[in-house]
Amino acid sequence: MTKILDKKKSEILWKKVMSTAENLPTLPDIVNQVLEQIDNPNSNPHVFQEIISQDPVLTAKVLKMSNSAYYGYSREIVTISEAIIILGMDTLKSLAIAASAYATLSKEAQGYGLARGDLWRHSLASATGARLIAKQLEYKEVEKFFVTGLLHDIGKILLSSQLGKYIDQIRTITKMRNISFDLAEREVMGFNHCDVGAELSNYWKLPELFSNVARYHHQPLEYQSSRSEERTLIEIVHIADILSYNLKIGMGKDGAFYKPCQEIFDKYHMDKKAIDRIITKIHSSIKEFEKAIL
Repeated sequence: MTKILDKKKSEILWKKVMSTAENLPTLPDIVNQVLEQIDNPNSNPHVFQEIISQDPVLTAKVLKMSNSAYYGYSREIVTISEAIIILGMDTLKSLAIAASAYATLSKEAQGYGLARGDLWRHSLASATGARLIAKQLEYKEVEKFFVTGLLHDIGKILLSSQLGKYIDQIRTITKMRNISFDLAEREVMGFNHCDVGAELSNYWKLPELFSNVARYHHQPLEYQSSRSEERTLIEIVHIADILSYNLKIGMGKDGAFYKPCQEIFDKYHMDKKAIDRIITKIHSSIKEFEKAIL
């Protein structure tokens, strides 16, 4: 018989999970500074250059990525100002956030059966896929899709330490009822990694859209707001997340049990041909991106 927590025990577990947030290394302050620039239509290249230049290690990583085969420029980029001119502000923002977030996302998440680096690779694949889909659909500000895709699963970092006690029960429910893993998490514990991710986004003072992408990326139809741009971000990240699992990247103990929302796949014309094309691009892109960032 599957054991399901009652409301009181669920509340106790939630408090225990969230109490560990203060012991979790936060994203570097520089990430919040860069994220502020992402939502600023009048973002100043000089201000952005100063933000990156505060951190010599980050500067070196951004320049290394700028010169990688991933971007394919024939001449060497030697300064942040030159990288801004050649790659553009939005791309540089994504690179800075990816480089800064690597240390946090590369940690193991034992409760989910994710070894060191597994969550990072899944996050990177989802981010890359979201950007590719957005670009293919000719959306503006495609780097927003990359960054939200990169941070969509941060709830797993926090929930992992407690999940091991319930993972077998959750997996049993997914198989017995043929439901998505996130729904089974919520049924057993009263909440899931999406809820935790949304709360952690708030705790880290990330912009609200990150909280909403974290909360709804598995169940995009639950999002009820009229904000169409945010809805699109959530839906595209949902598709990219599923495609990353199709590639078996960062599978862990849960990856095989997430259900695609067919209505969303149909909405964006994600038939087999389109999916295969994007998956191929994701696979080749993340290899080059990883070479550049590591």
